[in-house]
Amino acid sequence: MQTRYLISLALSSLSSASLFAQNLVVNGDFEDGTGTAFYATTGWYNCGVGLKQGTTARTDKGAVITGFFSATINDRYNSVEGKFGPVVHSQKTKYVIKAGDSFTLTYDWRPADSYWQTGRDTVRFVLYATSDDRMAGPVVWSSEHTSDLYRGSIDLGKNVFAISSVVKTEAVGKALFINFYGVDTVDGVEGSHHYARVDNIVVEVSKK
Repeated sequence: MQTRYLISLALSSLSSASLFAQNLVVNGDFEDGTGTAFYATTGWYNCGVGLKQGTTARTDKGAVITGFFSATINDRYNSVEGKFGPVVHSQKTKYVIKAGDSFTLTYDWRPADSYWQTGRDTVRFVLYATSDDRMAGPVVWSSEHTSDLYRGSIDLGKNVFAISSVVKTEAVGKALFINFYGVDTVDGVEGSHHYARVDNIVVEVSKK
């Protein structure tokens, strides 16, 4: 009887944890929108070079991972000069950071056919907060995750799990931002564009 009670209690706790887990990212599966440009993709903003909201944010063609749409990224971030390329998916979440917070990040990604250099291109996510709650404001805390190089068949999506650093005191009470983009780990300034797909992004507050 006691064993059965303990098992029941454990299952109840897991159920409660799942019930209260909340994805802080809006439209993390990129299924919501009225078109494929940033201005027509719910929740996402392009803070890349030129702030072009007419740039393609998602696609329904080629290497879509699940559902009907996936985000499309390229490797145009200049890793030598630290400069963004034309496509940087960004979002100001509605979550207000609390003292001691850290976050879990999960996402799926895969190259877009042969247009991704599997030996040098990666995906980078950044969770951050700014002093004035503006997307481009002074950063007071950030936690960066860069994927491994893609291994295996490019026909299969890769699932990634990462944990952020604990927030700094300066970030408490500020909005949580997220952005992600592709990185050429060699020089970031290739003569042609290389594309990948990202899907099913989930950011949750880590359980304490």
